[in-house]
Amino acid sequence: MNDKVKLFYDIGEPFGAGLFEMEGYSVARRYCRAFRRFFEYGPVEFSITDWPVYPSGYMFNQRIAILPNYCRQMYVKWDLLKEKSHQAETWMREFCDEGYDFIDIPGRDIIFNYCYNADAWNHSAPNYSRIIGEGLDSYQDRINQMKDEDLREALTDVVTGIRRYCERTVEYLESINGDKNLIAALKNVPFKPATTAYEALVCANLVFYIDGCDNIGYVDPWLNKLWKGEDLVPVMHCIMKNMEEYGAWSISIGPVYNELTKQWIRASEGCARPMIELRTVDTMPDDIWEVALERVLEGGGQPAFYNEKAIKDRLRSRIPYITEEDLNQFCGMGCTETSFTGLTFCGGIDLNLNVLKVFEECMNTKLCECASFEEFYESLVKRVHEIQDIYMDFMNRYYNKRAMCSFAPVRTLFTDDCISSEKGFFQGGARYTFAIPSDSGIPNTLDSLLAVKELVFDKKEYTAEEFIFCLNSRESKFLAALKNCPVYGTYDEDVNKLVRDFTGRYYAHYKTGKLDVGIGFLPTSHQFLRHVGEGGIVGNTPDGRAAGDAVADSIAPVNGKATKGPAIMLMSASCYEQKDIYGIPVLNLSISPKTNPAILRALIEGYFEMDGTQIQITCTDVETLLDAQKNPDKHRDLIVRIGGYSDYFCNISRELQDAVINRTIFEC
Repeated sequence: MNDKVKLFYDIGEPFGAGLFEMEGYSVARRYCRAFRRFFEYGPVEFSITDWPVYPSGYMFNQRIAILPNYCRQMYVKWDLLKEKSHQAETWMREFCDEGYDFIDIPGRDIIFNYCYNADAWNHSAPNYSRIIGEGLDSYQDRINQMKDEDLREALTDVVTGIRRYCERTVEYLESINGDKNLIAALKNVPFKPATTAYEALVCANLVFYIDGCDNIGYVDPWLNKLWKGEDLVPVMHCIMKNMEEYGAWSISIGPVYNELTKQWIRASEGCARPMIELRTVDTMPDDIWEVALERVLEGGGQPAFYNEKAIKDRLRSRIPYITEEDLNQFCGMGCTETSFTGLTFCGGIDLNLNVLKVFEECMNTKLCECASFEEFYESLVKRVHEIQDIYMDFMNRYYNKRAMCSFAPVRTLFTDDCISSEKGFFQGGARYTFAIPSDSGIPNTLDSLLAVKELVFDKKEYTAEEFIFCLNSRESKFLAALKNCPVYGTYDEDVNKLVRDFTGRYYAHYKTGKLDVGIGFLPTSHQFLRHVGEGGIVGNTPDGRAAGDAVADSIAPVNGKATKGPAIMLMSASCYEQKDIYGIPVLNLSISPKTNPAILRALIEGYFEMDGTQIQITCTDVETLLDAQKNPDKHRDLIVRIGGYSDYFCNISRELQDAVINRTIFEC
């Protein structure tokens, strides 16, 4: 044991000890040894010990500074590490300075011109079906057949560490006289196949923690096989509360509907996360609709509805060689980024392009030179494509750097085909690898274009110079004129034509990009928390927003402009060329608690008949939201849908609360 390893063990940092135990070895060996040592010596004591699944809740031990992380490989609490040992902190910083930050590459400054934050992430889920159906002993058998000795030894380290972690968990539960059924299940899974639905859920929960608390993914294939009609709601609810505790993400269910479908929906009561993605077909039974709409109208934001046919048709066109078996593993990971459960490495919004920022730049530099709206419009489209090209090049380069400097031990183990291809998760080992870029401000850009067309070129009420001057000075007569311009969200045919053309050309352009490793780019359009921050880097714009105001939420119209009711708003959203938005375009619909469920169902089905992809619903009223701002302690359980995910209203920022309050809430 060298001095570095000894110091990290002495200060209670097993991950750091494992990392420096393998100095001089490959990136894979170093990270896999670090994960093994964390599993062998890290904490197994969690805050909740009487639930039917384990682990549950937060760890008691908050004194660990270096923790595993599914994306960055590790998360370092630098102040805590420094408090424990200045020398250990110095060694860790030296390690990180060697190239640990895979997004720190040339061109980052340009990216920041068009987005307020560039911090690549990724979301995925393990192959729960395979782990639950085969057990991890079968994984070790496959690892033993690998020809790459370095990778074979690295992954053996991970399996060895997980085995010891599971043994320690059982030992701990036995020491506190834990639930005997739970202990019996954990003595079998995850190394042996699950034999009951309960064991499958125990295994899924354990693997979720081992993977790093990200996603459960598509759950039907592994649970339906073992379910014998028992009520699993209490166990499901515990898993969901675990996911919520750690800020995890999604569960996908359907389109084979049964009582389990209803149990998952019912189990979500009182949970902001995970987001249930109900894969919806036109033959979905009435009883499933009834349970789903009842939950929506209770105000919990669950479930979101996903157009099964549209999603599958689009993914077949983008990935023509995909099998139906793989396609059926679809789940929107993270907020809702397209993934195939246990088969995928993809970004969790690799980068977000602020299209409204590009419009602002073109307006200020090109508008005065253009003799027609068409000339200005084409100059904007050209500039947008140039920025998209810069983004795609940047993403390709940081994917390449991540492959060189990073290794994802657990995700390499749990994702097909990493073992058979003998490649790491970041090195092209997953069956499907692609990048997911997103965007912000397209609805604002559309309204801004319509205002320029109306006031400068069609009615000629302002010269280009006057238009920009009045916009920057926020002249009252000018602002009134803007309010009378055509807008996205009202289903005007001329507006619809512009929406189709701009979004069609924008999203299709991503098909021109290439990744050195992987399929290419599958864009999404959802905002997560970004519409406040993205608005903060854009000045006054002709859609009427003032400098710094939030941009529109995903593909929904600008707040307050969908004035003709929910059906017209959904018809307008269907004019987005969604066929090329493979990463799922998010549509938020806010409705009153007085909404008739039959009308709501008709709205959802109508949107999907128009080829809409996804719809998520917040059921509340302005009075409740305003009172929650003033008296948060009275509304701690108030849940709202944001840009692709759910959250407790009182937990989000004041600016984001205001954006939610300013949405149009429809009564129908």
